[in-house]
Amino acid sequence: MSATIQQAARTGAKPQAALSPARAARLEFEQLRLAERNLRPMLYSLPVIGALTGVLLAAWVNPAHLVAWYLALCGASARFWFSEKLLEHQTLPPDKVRRWHDDLAWTLAAVNTVWMFPQFAFYDMSSETGQMLLFLIACCSLACLLVMVASSERMLWATIMPIGSAMTIPPLMQGEPVQLALGALGLGLSIYLAHVAGNIHRGARDLFMTREDKNELIEQLAAAKFESDTARQRAEAASLAKSEFLANMSHELRTPLNAILGFSEVMQKQIFGSLGSHQYVEYTGHINDSGRHLLGLINEILDLARIESGRVILRPVDLEIRECVRTSLRAFELVAAEKNVRLESEFDRNLPLLHADERGAHQILLNLVSNAVKFTPAGGTVTVFARPLPSGELDIGVRDTGGGIDPADVEAVFAGFGRGRHDITAQKKGAGLGLPIVKGLVEAHGGKLLLQSDVGQGTTITCRFPRERVTASQPAPARLAPTH
Repeated sequence: MSATIQQAARTGAKPQAALSPARAARLEFEQLRLAERNLRPMLYSLPVIGALTGVLLAAWVNPAHLVAWYLALCGASARFWFSEKLLEHQTLPPDKVRRWHDDLAWTLAAVNTVWMFPQFAFYDMSSETGQMLLFLIACCSLACLLVMVASSERMLWATIMPIGSAMTIPPLMQGEPVQLALGALGLGLSIYLAHVAGNIHRGARDLFMTREDKNELIEQLAAAKFESDTARQRAEAASLAKSEFLANMSHELRTPLNAILGFSEVMQKQIFGSLGSHQYVEYTGHINDSGRHLLGLINEILDLARIESGRVILRPVDLEIRECVRTSLRAFELVAAEKNVRLESEFDRNLPLLHADERGAHQILLNLVSNAVKFTPAGGTVTVFARPLPSGELDIGVRDTGGGIDPADVEAVFAGFGRGRHDITAQKKGAGLGLPIVKGLVEAHGGKLLLQSDVGQGTTITCRFPRERVTASQPAPARLAPTH
């Protein structure tokens, strides 16, 4: 076994022991079919060649002996032809390949033995010319047959043993110097041709194994593609079902929430009379605040579900960026003041209009400013900027001086409900929907979202809108008051 593995390693082939039984059977069947196809012309020409050989040997050999030999040769050829025809018209199961291979190899050995019979029986009867003719016939037969049956190791032995023996033994038995030299020549030629046939056999076997590997790889790729397509279809169906479920649930939850918010606000303001205790008023305030928070979360889930399902409807108008930014910053002035965070804005002097969905643009800015204020410590700064690019694109973004985002968390923060380590350590944790919604809205406008962050230095998130969304530049106001 180890010798087989070492030889396989030297030739680059896989050892037979490493093959599965089914694959080994397929490989052996392919080798057998190749040898059978190569031998097919010989089966039709052998009776003709045998008749010509008999005519040439008739000068030295009794014709009756030649006729008997010729009939035996035709019978052996017919037996091989019959087996070959049966093999040609059927596909063998793995458990029968070895039996058919052995049967054809033994039949070929019988054909070769009968074909070389004149070497043993008529060699002494022939003259030197006849002996040289028999030796030449044996040499040509060995060279041709070894090339034909090189793919099958059993058929190689079925050819080498009878023909090689016929080339070597009869001359050596004569004992004369010339005959001894002729026998030695036959032996050396048999060994050399056997070596060449062995190399051809290993090359053919490697070629069959390579083709088998290719076929297996194609089958595996086809199976993998089928599984991948099936998994993708299941994932798309699951994503669509999830988005529809979230959208439906969001609509179902908003109806009772609106009632909770309305009734709690009426109770908080004591429109229909006193509640009897100031704690009730405080509790109704908490109910109202929690309801508004939950309603905001449901709206975000609904927006994300709409984005993921591709049902975002854009109603683009020309937007003045400065006014959108001021509106967004005013919404967080109280929160920023409580945290002692400075709010600033930076605009280019000739800032173009943005042709975008008004609600979507406001939502993008509100989410970005909200994230920046939430993760910026006291004494920090949040800056909203807008600038046109030489390429005609427009950058709108938010820069903060917070703790930054670890590079390993960048992918997570853009996933739905994803959180990075910076979010885990924050005092006020979000639902992980802000940045995915921003990313979806920006991409719905044909833009892309860029994130640049250094841990401990801050984060810059830029929304880059394409030039198709940018209209004519608008001059800056004569005096632009900073926003704090």
